[in-house]
Amino acid sequence: MPRALWFKELRETLAVALIALLAYLAFVAGHAGYPVLPIFSGSSAEGKLPFLDGAFLPTFCFVSVCFAIALGLRQTAFESGRGTWLLLLHRPVGLRKLIGVKLAAGLVVYLLCGAVAILIYAAWAATRGTHASPFEWWMTVPAWKAWIAITPLYLGAFLAGIRPARWFGTRLLPVPVAGMLAVLFGVPQWRYLGGLWLIVSLLISACLVGLIFFVARTRDYS
Repeated sequence: MPRALWFKELRETLAVALIALLAYLAFVAGHAGYPVLPIFSGSSAEGKLPFLDGAFLPTFCFVSVCFAIALGLRQTAFESGRGTWLLLLHRPVGLRKLIGVKLAAGLVVYLLCGAVAILIYAAWAATRGTHASPFEWWMTVPAWKAWIAITPLYLGAFLAGIRPARWFGTRLLPVPVAGMLAVLFGVPQWRYLGGLWLIVSLLISACLVGLIFFVARTRDYS
């Protein structure tokens, strides 16, 4: 049954993942000097340092934030909208395992799509003759840090989608809270926190996962 749930989650998140992956690839192509979309036309082929040109990281964060929020809500609010929670809970799988599979599948999808974008751009930057700027693999570090630091936004969206709040604005409260925590302790602060930024991001994620399981256990699905 967990395998069936895995395939269900991967199948239902496929559309969101494909849209996000296309957005990632479009802005990577733009930074590589092949502007597929005008909004992603920043080019490192014009003498700018790959990953450090001042435009790559904000664009990567923007796409990742939108993707993380859409993915988390797709996995939870969509189930509520279709009224399928009761159907899922009547399967011979415990609630904790059900939520755990959903979270694991969502995290794999989010992290994989972001990693593909970073690795493709890094492979282009490491290839001789593609641009006139120097490239070292340490330049990818800020992108990997953003990749991890934005993860709490996915968890915040997941929590928002599973919350039973009546008002839509109240229900979405975990999303801006998770975003604020990522801004305060994650994306812009890693230069000053040293290795602590990773610990803080993991602690925030662990707290959100705990809240997700608590809400899932206590809410009324009828």
